Amino acid sequence: MADSVEVELDHHLAGHDAADRVIEAALYRIVELARLHREWQRAVAAEAGLSLADCEVILRLAHLEAPERTPSQLARIFHITAGSMTARLGRLEAGGYLTRTVQPGNRAQIQVDLTGKGKVLHHRFADQMVEIHQQMFAGALPAEDRETLNDLLRRLLTHVEATT
Repeated sequence: MADSVEVELDHHLAGHDAADRVIEAALYRIVELARLHREWQRAVAAEAGLSLADCEVILRLAHLEAPERTPSQLARIFHITAGSMTARLGRLEAGGYLTRTVQPGNRAQIQVDLTGKGKVLHHRFADQMVEIHQQMFAGALPAEDRETLNDLLRRLLTHVEATT
């Protein structure tokens, strides 16, 4: 059974005789899997009435230590402007998912914390994504193949990160 990459690969490689078909197919598959994963994440976030960007803030906040839970730190993590992060935090605060508190010793410092509602959303979103991940991988690959795939991807990423 052919996947979407196999169906389109000849079209993508037309006129590019120097391209290695195996490398190009593997890369297209990684990109397509990432695209589909992002769509599933968006769908899960939409079930909660939120954007994926907002859910990602909740997920990250759940795993940050107190000194790191500031709007400026979050903006750095997500590579967005302080104004964009302020808008995200405002939406999440209005929805009851988090609070922003001015620190008594430093009024310029704002601490961001998840509320109970935010923690519930974090767990629900994370649990749904784990289930999707299980369906993606366990449904297609036996455990040994998943280990091999993980090792190969680790080696590839390590190489690419070392060269950039």
